[in-house]
Amino acid sequence: MRILFVTLEVFGGAKKGGGERYVTELARAARNRGLTVDVVVVRSLREFAELGDLDEPAHAISLRRFFDLAYRCDIVHVHQLNTPGFDYAALMAKLLRKPLVLTDHGGGALAPGRALGRLRLRLIDAAGYVSAWSRQDLDPTGIIKQNVIIMGGGDHLPDADPLEQCYDFGFIGRLVPHKGAHIAVEALPVGRRLVLAGQPRDQAYFASLKQLARNKDVTFVSDATDEVVASLHKSIGFLLVPSVEHYQRRDFSRPELLGLVALEALAAGTPVIGSDVGGLGELLKMAGQITVQPGDVPKWHQALSKAAGSRFPSVTSSAFTWDAVAGKCIELYRSL
Repeated sequence: MRILFVTLEVFGGAKKGGGERYVTELARAARNRGLTVDVVVVRSLREFAELGDLDEPAHAISLRRFFDLAYRCDIVHVHQLNTPGFDYAALMAKLLRKPLVLTDHGGGALAPGRALGRLRLRLIDAAGYVSAWSRQDLDPTGIIKQNVIIMGGGDHLPDADPLEQCYDFGFIGRLVPHKGAHIAVEALPVGRRLVLAGQPRDQAYFASLKQLARNKDVTFVSDATDEVVASLHKSIGFLLVPSVEHYQRRDFSRPELLGLVALEALAAGTPVIGSDVGGLGELLKMAGQITVQPGDVPKWHQALSKAAGSRFPSVTSSAFTWDAVAGKCIELYRSL
């Protein structure tokens, strides 16, 4: 079976956000199961690239090459709905009479197809949702009849030793408002240590985090590699995922469709305290972890105070591996 993945490149080069990580690790797992998986990155309406080596940056290709890969595949699996990639994938799938599968990761870019709204869902033959929350968010009226929850995996980080320095709590992710690192800093109990690891992608927000962290035991680690992230998961008592729905005058309607960093922690045996929001809350409840009302600093402080010094039972499960995700996708492909 030959599958064409069509996706969006958010950060560029070899840098990966959750959506990009999801695509590359799922493609790797599907290849390991014997499928041929081609990956096309649609950067804009006129820019296309192919991801041959999943660990290297994509290389530019022509629209003709994109069409050729679509012609040769059995199924087109597009990642991200609100993107030029979906527009092209849907058009090619219909022209070539190929089944079209959608997995959405919550991101997006300007694309003509967005003007059609949910009418686009009628072009989709099946969906693999990362969470039940994502299904309800994307298709509340059930237009896509054939669908399955495929979740995500966390077993992609390399083996690593713990750091020399240990911390009570850790935050790993982009330092942007909706990820809620400010909640972790504000709720930190006296005498406890916190490490914030991630790229400061909003300089004003990063400056506010520095100000909040004054007179607290908070360590910043910028632009951590996979090896450092793997070591951090083994050097913290709890991973904090305090994603928020509101920050100052800004609202975030889809802060977490799943929560890849939580999956990484669970795979490493590290317990998680996270916001009860979107697919993240769904995942943590499924794994028996602690959930807290998003943005509620007193409740977060209470949860961290109770957790500090204890070891909450961690959960690792074969349901949260990329091989398991690939297996669910293969079942969906075969049904088409």
